Amino acid sequence: MEERNESRSSGSEEICSLHSEKLKLFCLEDKQPVCVVCRDSEKHICHTFRPISEVVPSYKEELNTELKSLQEKLQHNAKMKGEFEKTVQHIKSQAEDTERQIKQQFEKLHQFLRDEEEATITALREEEELKKQMMKGKLKEMNRHISALSHTIKDTEEMMKASDVCFLKEFPVTMERVQISSLPDPQKPSGALIHVPRYLSYYQKEEDQ
Repeated sequence: MEERNESRSSGSEEICSLHSEKLKLFCLEDKQPVCVVCRDSEKHICHTFRPISEVVPSYKEELNTELKSLQEKLQHNAKMKGEFEKTVQHIKSQAEDTERQIKQQFEKLHQFLRDEEEATITALREEEELKKQMMKGKLKEMNRHISALSHTIKDTEEMMKASDVCFLKEFPVTMERVQISSLPDPQKPSGALIHVPRYLSYYQKEEDQ
């Protein structure tokens, strides 16, 4: 990033590397800034040219639309992160509440069911830990997603401030990066919450018998 900024500030990017003339035109076919000598060269026969100042606004508008989409995506991801964090807390609350219900049911059974009680609570705690870890993994994934979006937005905002020529030269790579960042967001996994009936059904079966 520092090297790119240095090249922009030097002004060398504004000069044609082939003819040492200032880049003032934009070739619509090749999508590249060119100088007046390039325009008359064999390479650009029958090509259409526009002054750079005329084409930059439309490209900036296109990129700005994508940038706004990323900013909205970042807000959406932050909201999703909050929901994921609430889910982790809800899992913990579910586990605590379910454990209380399990103990209330097992108090009604005879001593021979004590071992079953312990086994069931252990299974619950294992599921709680498993699902909390699963959601924490999703949170880490979301944090990476948000971080990547933030960096892309920051880099894109910096590019929007660059000179017209630098902007046009970097535009294809930047647009590709922006579009890659627009891939689907991480989703909340199905079956994330604890399956409470699995731990409360044993006593009901014993009563039915």
